[in-house]
Amino acid sequence: MSNDVPLTENLLIERIREARLRLTLPRRAVVRALVTSNESFMSARMIIDHVLESTGRIEASTVYRVLDDLASIGLVHHIPLRNGQSGRWHVTLDHDHEHLVCEFCFKTIEIPNDEFAPLFERLRTKYGFRTNPHHFAFLGFCDECGPRSDHPHPRGAR
Repeated sequence: MSNDVPLTENLLIERIREARLRLTLPRRAVVRALVTSNESFMSARMIIDHVLESTGRIEASTVYRVLDDLASIGLVHHIPLRNGQSGRWHVTLDHDHEHLVCEFCFKTIEIPNDEFAPLFERLRTKYGFRTNPHHFAFLGFCDECGPRSDHPHPRGAR
């Protein structure tokens, strides 16, 4: 591999091989789109457009299959959004954080898991539920966007 390929691309390719998945051209193109974009959180449409720009053609269903494959081996995670919005995909080489996602501007803040430890412990002791923290998102609104009156649960905004 060339030295000008970003290290994260090499890591993802290595992990794909470790998972015994074939390194197909579509997988390589999706990986490259994820790691070369200036966006940490990309919609499927953004990924498809990036792959189309670099390869000239690809079926949207192929990109979705590749993303599902990468998610099944823990390399990417899908953060769903409300009202049928496509959500965002995020490379997950580490699993030591969760996300706060603004539903209006899509600003995303990564929060270290240790900040959630008291919540995880309370869920275990009060409800007998052991969490399996693996990239989840709290949806809401950042300070700049504020609570939205068009949100389906406007009173829920705190």
